Amino acid sequence: MGFALRFLVLWNKAINFFVNLYLSVSQRGEKRKCVPPPTDELLMISATKLAELIRKKKVSCEDVVRAYINRIKEVNPLINAVVEDRFDEALKEAKSVTDYLRTTSLTEDELHKIKPLLGVPVTIKESCMVSGMSLAVGVVSRRDIKAESDGDAVARLKMTGAIPLLVSNTPELSMGFYCNNNITGTTCNPYDLSRNTGASSGGEGALLGSGASLIGIGSDLAGSVRFPAFCCGIFGHKPSPRAVSIRGHFPLPNDKKAYDYTSIGPLTRYAEDLKLVMTVLCGKQSVDLRLHEKVDLKKLRVYYMKEAPRSINNPPVQNEIKEAIDGSVKFLETSSKAKIIHECCFEEDFRDLFEISSTLMTNLNLEGCPDLFKGQNHGYYLEFLRALFGMSEITSQYAICKFQMGLSNIISNKKHFAMNEEIKRKIALELGDDGVLLYPTFHKVAPKHAAVMSEVVANVYMMPFNTLGLPATNIPCGLTPEGIPLGLQVIAGPNQDRLCLAVAEELEKCFGGWTPPRV
Repeated sequence: MGFALRFLVLWNKAINFFVNLYLSVSQRGEKRKCVPPPTDELLMISATKLAELIRKKKVSCEDVVRAYINRIKEVNPLINAVVEDRFDEALKEAKSVTDYLRTTSLTEDELHKIKPLLGVPVTIKESCMVSGMSLAVGVVSRRDIKAESDGDAVARLKMTGAIPLLVSNTPELSMGFYCNNNITGTTCNPYDLSRNTGASSGGEGALLGSGASLIGIGSDLAGSVRFPAFCCGIFGHKPSPRAVSIRGHFPLPNDKKAYDYTSIGPLTRYAEDLKLVMTVLCGKQSVDLRLHEKVDLKKLRVYYMKEAPRSINNPPVQNEIKEAIDGSVKFLETSSKAKIIHECCFEEDFRDLFEISSTLMTNLNLEGCPDLFKGQNHGYYLEFLRALFGMSEITSQYAICKFQMGLSNIISNKKHFAMNEEIKRKIALELGDDGVLLYPTFHKVAPKHAAVMSEVVANVYMMPFNTLGLPATNIPCGLTPEGIPLGLQVIAGPNQDRLCLAVAEELEKCFGGWTPPRV
């Protein structure tokens, strides 16, 4: 490991220590504040079942959409997750669904085949283009910019009957571990308003965790689907590379590698909805991914690691998360008769994964993505300093991310490209088409707002699976005694997303899945 990266890791750890010490003293005795739990029964039904009820005309689409709009209005003053809503349009579209069902000659089975999400409300991360909606993506100078068309993922949802309600909050250009920008402000965790919602899909995580959304669409370059899902107690799936089209995501580098590292994927409150939404998002490719095939869990081989191998940049994992992994292993072994592999053969390969994935990420050609410091009146470096001290329209988070990316690029090791390919080959060979790895999503529960930026180097638990090209799903594992969500991720071999989704459904039985916030 180079001196510069070692210095960066130690610097983050030092800041983290003092910030957490300050928070433990200054917030001692403060009562945790969270959103109230949902009370409308319509909010407690999975998208899969809700779509069926709508097709059968047992539930009115208008009632469903209205229930979610009311819930969003109830919780958004607390979580601050909405960038722009389209509630009036959504209610009109809901009425159109009711009229369509009254006049169509199609059978329920035919409707299920061509419009599996008919009448189901969804929410969308702002960076995933929704025609006519805000596309500022947290950048003050883009405040009035609107998307001129739907991105591919949103278009597929609409084509199958889904009704978008809003676009949700994200940091500037989706760059950051902290869902904050200088337009919308900071999004808060529904389980503890003083905590982070996790990375750039944090608005989606907060809405779903609050019970104010049923299906969310986010993007994941270094954990931005899985980390919000982890922090907010829901399911989040990062698909295999190119399984879901990312056309229409802003920003998107011209570098072809960005299409291998970046994924658009679903966040849901119910595990069964992951397969439904993935089938829609993948289109014809869902056949190649065998998403319709039932997974025989008795033939599943389960590897597990409770934390990354100890090194300067691999933080130890909180005990409750380790216990969740232990509980998952025991449950899969006893209830599903899955084969447990007690000796994980990946441990040494994972020791330097953060360094390897950092090299690959920071060597992306970012041509095509805006550099917010260019063209500023104060000049590049002065504006950078102004941002660090909160004196710019650009956030300090963006400035810190740019600095860390530049530093990592300077010290990157070209050998890491070959090492990444070798580890990917080894994992793919070992997992095959019937093996999964249980692994922490993050090393501790959702950090406090003030502490989150000093946790960036802990991304060893998520970012490597983007550069390795492996599908990964966050699975909620209940709450701590303090009421904060726990979780883990399940990783499978390339294009074996179906295994991740099957394990998510099975472990939902173990932990109970999404648990509403409670005081």
